[in-house]
Amino acid sequence: MRSSARFCLALLLLLAAEPLFARTAALTLLTASSEPFTAYASGPQNARAGVVLVHDWFGVSPFYTQAAEKLGEQGYRVLAVDLYGGQVATTHDQASKLLQSVRDDLAGREIDGAIAQLAQSGRPVAVMGFSMGAKHALAAALRNPAVHATVLWYGETINDPAKLRQLAGPALLVVGSHDGTSAAENSAAFSKAADAAGQGAEVYVYPGADHAFAQPLFNAGRTYDPVAANAAWLLSQDFLQRRLH
Repeated sequence: MRSSARFCLALLLLLAAEPLFARTAALTLLTASSEPFTAYASGPQNARAGVVLVHDWFGVSPFYTQAAEKLGEQGYRVLAVDLYGGQVATTHDQASKLLQSVRDDLAGREIDGAIAQLAQSGRPVAVMGFSMGAKHALAAALRNPAVHATVLWYGETINDPAKLRQLAGPALLVVGSHDGTSAAENSAAFSKAADAAGQGAEVYVYPGADHAFAQPLFNAGRTYDPVAANAAWLLSQDFLQRRLH
């Protein structure tokens, strides 16, 4: 009897120690045009700051939900949008087909809807995009003054100072040095354009890392770099702590 009681007590203590708020839960949200879409929520509902995530071309992969949980454990309220309507890819062929099905206008309205949901209480919001999601995240940041910080992992950037003046806060860009032939040059151009726009950009080029180095599904895992991924997370978490206010 006593051993059973001790076991139950230990189990309760273990459960109490778990960061239950970091689990993701699927929510149905509405765009400003009343179009329903799914986002995966993590973190405390009364968090001081929020983060909207935009996935890469694989969709809501384990990497993506783990990203939401990781930020939720940091105390942010996270909404990870699903631009694929529940479909998920595990190969490049599947991902390419899903990517082609995305309507940029609808994707923009869905991301804007997630931003509006998090900003309702007046808290500052960041957007964070991975690969194809970086393009959508940056576009959303340019449209929404509620976005106070932008995090882009190995994605398409805008290097026009006139357009970047629309940002309401700084940006972080993280890429691999082997991400195409001009990764370093494009990163430098983005940094200079952000400076000229009066919105500083922090840029980090990880030596030897390829495109999508943090996604185990990319290139069937051949270019997955867990060390670079961990460095990118440390940079991103530090950036959000300093800049999201």
